Amino acid sequence: MVLDCGALYVIDFRYYLVSIVSIFLALTVGIVLGAGPLKGDIGTSLTNQMTALRAEKTQLRTDLDVAKRNAAARDTFSTAVGPAVMKDRLAGKTVSLVVAPGVDADLVKNATASLVAAGAKVGSTVTLNDIWADPSQIALRNTVASPYATLASAPAGASSPDQLAATVLARAILAGTDQPTERLTPSASAALNGLKAGDLLSVAPDQILPSSSVVFLSGAVKGSTQQDTDARLAAYVQLIRSLDAGGSGVVVAAKSDTTDATKSADLVAAVRRNADAPKVVSTVDDADLPMGQDTIVLALAQQYAGVAGQYGLAGDAKAVLPDLTVNP
Repeated sequence: MVLDCGALYVIDFRYYLVSIVSIFLALTVGIVLGAGPLKGDIGTSLTNQMTALRAEKTQLRTDLDVAKRNAAARDTFSTAVGPAVMKDRLAGKTVSLVVAPGVDADLVKNATASLVAAGAKVGSTVTLNDIWADPSQIALRNTVASPYATLASAPAGASSPDQLAATVLARAILAGTDQPTERLTPSASAALNGLKAGDLLSVAPDQILPSSSVVFLSGAVKGSTQQDTDARLAAYVQLIRSLDAGGSGVVVAAKSDTTDATKSADLVAAVRRNADAPKVVSTVDDADLPMGQDTIVLALAQQYAGVAGQYGLAGDAKAVLPDLTVNP
């Protein structure tokens, strides 16, 4: 059967007319039911939901206020008690600060103050440049470090660029004993100056003291790809292991993760994931807090006694702070 255009027009018009009628009929039924049999149920349900949401909001606000008061009380307590607990914990020790790129200046300042308050001398503050861990700059690091391998007495096994540069730095700033000498040896000074001239790092002050341990301060570690990030983290972990081997211990510290308190900062997490590093290196994941500053001192004191621990508030920490009943 063949339909002409007029017939098609009539069918289309009827289709749309039926659709419109159906829509209005559905609306009418909904209105009638809402105003009639279902009126009470819908109204009661909405009222209950609003009441529950208001109660939840009030409880969340209360919980937040309590958490803020607890955090303030914790910091007040740590600030008040810390000086007495930290006093002389590091008396006679000389410590080097090694600062990775992107570290907050306040973290460096507070860590320095905490070490000094515990009786330590800060022999040097070594600030690494981005080139230190950039995987695209491995050849350059090797070129810079190679001439100083003998001067710094780097072992023959330090063949990779990252291991070589790390060993040169460790031998340059660390005396390897609890009682370091009062000045760098000429060879150590030449090696350190070579790393500076190669733009791998900067050092303060000009006349540094050889140290016996290191506090390594870390910021965010982000590469252009995940592979890039992993390579940078591996270079830093290699440096930390070399620093630990060259002295009496290393504590790696970083600020809390403000977006997720259950996670530790990039390098702290990398050290904790490493198969061997946690056995000899200590970490602190809440170094921005007064409590965390105290923990840096306590963890470093433990390092001199040959004890390593993973401390802080993140989920991969093993304890909040070292056991104070055990005197290192």
